[in-house]
Amino acid sequence: MARATREEASQDRLSPEVLAAANINPNTRLATDYLNHFNDVVMMLELVPDMPDCAEDVVGWTPLAYEDYFRNSHFRERDLAVLAWKAADPAIRSEFEATITHLDCAMAEAIALVDGWDGRDPAGGHRLRAFVGDRLKPLIATASGIINGPPSMHAAPAADSLESEAQAAVDELFP
Repeated sequence: MARATREEASQDRLSPEVLAAANINPNTRLATDYLNHFNDVVMMLELVPDMPDCAEDVVGWTPLAYEDYFRNSHFRERDLAVLAWKAADPAIRSEFEATITHLDCAMAEAIALVDGWDGRDPAGGHRLRAFVGDRLKPLIATASGIINGPPSMHAAPAADSLESEAQAAVDELFP
């Protein structure tokens, strides 16, 4: 009986309303807050060419797994984020983890660029900016897309409505 009550309590905490209120996607059960771990260093990477002193902060960055990030974060619903992660569809988690692995590797490459750059070579700054724009930001966008999931089915009526309006306009032009 106690086990059933714990499972029910977990399910109540994972309700779409509770997850949405906690800024956790109710469909994927993932939180975009995790991407702050990457966005913060990307912001610093963009500053390095103009402010080489930022390089120290960048070089000290280390990867953090999703659960570890939330366990160590100040995110208000960090325990719920971990619970939701564990309850997420394994296929979604796998796709997300693969993307994060690519992102971690790309981040290591960016850090190596910063670490090997003396700060006086403008070409190094251009390479770094290009790397951020061409590699890091698209990977972060991919991770964000996985977190946010496919478009909601609630958007379908609006699309149908637009299609109906377009058809009505065409019908008006060609009676």
